[in-house]
Amino acid sequence: MGLNLPQILGQLEKMSAALAEQQAALRRLLPAARKAFEHAASLTFEELDAQVKRAGDRYRGARPTEEPLLAVFEPPPLDAGLVVAGADGSQIYPDRHAPALYFAVQVGGLAMEIGSGLPPQVRTQSQLYYQQEDLHDQQGYPIGNAMVNGRRDAQEMKALADWAGTYAGRPLVALLDNGLLLWFALQVREQNQKDVDLILQAYLGNLDRLRDSGGCVAGFIDRPRSADVLALAHLATLPPSGVSDEALRVNPFRALTDRALFEELLQPGQRSACFIDSSPLNEDFRKKHHEVLFFYLKTDSRGTIARVEVPAWVAKDTALLGCVHAAILDQCRSTGGFPYVLVRAHELAVITNEDRQQLEGLIQQRLLESGLGARPSQKATTKRWTRSRRKHRL
Repeated sequence: MGLNLPQILGQLEKMSAALAEQQAALRRLLPAARKAFEHAASLTFEELDAQVKRAGDRYRGARPTEEPLLAVFEPPPLDAGLVVAGADGSQIYPDRHAPALYFAVQVGGLAMEIGSGLPPQVRTQSQLYYQQEDLHDQQGYPIGNAMVNGRRDAQEMKALADWAGTYAGRPLVALLDNGLLLWFALQVREQNQKDVDLILQAYLGNLDRLRDSGGCVAGFIDRPRSADVLALAHLATLPPSGVSDEALRVNPFRALTDRALFEELLQPGQRSACFIDSSPLNEDFRKKHHEVLFFYLKTDSRGTIARVEVPAWVAKDTALLGCVHAAILDQCRSTGGFPYVLVRAHELAVITNEDRQQLEGLIQQRLLESGLGARPSQKATTKRWTRSRRKHRL
């Protein structure tokens, strides 16, 4: 049986009314948020930094840099001979009901030499994981989806580092379809410290390769939902003696996003000031000289706002930061605000349902040829029956 649309239709009317009221409430809140941000911008860097230090580890917003909070930056000209590379990945998660236990990661990437007239160079790397050490964590339990995501993220960064090595000595911007921090580590690090650290070190090692090649790297986040800058604006409104757990928790701008704020403050092509991500994950990156900073960028005339993350060695180099800014805008011209190399990288990386079915068919065939049992579980079989929408007599 499919979705019960008659029941859903009545709920959709209520949903649309609720969303309309939410949007109206957020619009009413935005002027106060902007006023708070302007107040934060009136403080010196030292005053803001001292306030962040008062909040300590309980604070989860942006940290300021030396760039003025209200500053906007126009795009610099695009470097001649620039190479832009992109990488994206997809995966098949482990399924205990499949004929065999495994997972797969596929990473697609391409590099294009701007203005050369040459076709983009493309690569796709597919990896099947089936060894016991791949399928179980350090405690012997089957790995979860978060660990697979971590493997995929590390492979994406390796793909970008490989492109940087190919074009070593030339100006290169490597783009990732995600932020730079490895968020999976927050989910599983406590239970899988050793496994997470191995993935993290591989990831940071590839960031080293990128930096040493002379290229630069950025993570592109489309339609960001974070409110880190608004958290900083709220923190700035608190008196020094009033910075407490309760005051930080009662943030009137929590329902808003930074995107809504910068939609008003930025013109097409402009970027905001840089901010430091205060996530505890960033401490691992800072120790390896890859502390993650971010800025907001209006990528097109329709007002699309993206969050762009860069390591500190990019943010602190005016030329490299300008190169990232200009390259992303150039990539977004023909795609409605999303970098072309990431559009193509996704096409190269995606694993479809048909791909998965073909792979499982091949696995079954090889297992049978080896004299091994190769049947999916009965649950998986019955699910296939129901997905096919065939009716079976009882």
